[in-house]
Amino acid sequence: MDFLHVHDLLIKKPNLLITLLEMTDLDTWHPDVCQFKTLKSYQSLNLANSEKIIHVTEGVLLQQVNNADICKISVNAIWSTNDVIFHNVFQQNQYEYLAIGDVEVAMFDARMVLDNLSQEPFFPDFLIDYNRRQQEEFFHFSYMLTKNIRDRILDVMKRFSKKHPDGYMVPKRVNSLLLSKCCQATPATIKKALLDLKHEKRIIKKEQHLFIKEEMT
Repeated sequence: MDFLHVHDLLIKKPNLLITLLEMTDLDTWHPDVCQFKTLKSYQSLNLANSEKIIHVTEGVLLQQVNNADICKISVNAIWSTNDVIFHNVFQQNQYEYLAIGDVEVAMFDARMVLDNLSQEPFFPDFLIDYNRRQQEEFFHFSYMLTKNIRDRILDVMKRFSKKHPDGYMVPKRVNSLLLSKCCQATPATIKKALLDLKHEKRIIKKEQHLFIKEEMT
């Protein structure tokens, strides 16, 4: 596989992990190499100290930081379909993951996968692509937290919503408790901001669904 082929894959594919794995002799169906798991909505995925590469094959995962010193769990990333997460691979962390809606993940043994992928000439491209996506998500989430509470709510709701002719259709599972967790605000603050957004018709209800209206420019 030459540079142009890899460059083409970087453009067309959401990530290089599966493509590069297919080039190796690694049996990705072997349970020692990869385990597949389906999570129900609000089910946690706690991998403790294991070293895993998580491929989100379907759905949305919240990445939570468990800060035992202050007894607080906070969200610092939202991963969605085809994102790749390195859990405890390059450094130890206290991350836990929470499914929002039904989620399917493939969890690879990090050492086996990296040992095999490191033999491929374009392994650095995979690491660069992964690092770019991770930094992009961390920046996006951190920047969102600098906004006022109403803009935070709209940003988070859009992350879980689908584009629709009436705006963004918000899933029913997106409630004030979830928004409180993601926006790092109290449920009372979230509820008040939601009322303001509904009063301003930024959020409307239509046929039993909530929609975020696009701002007119």
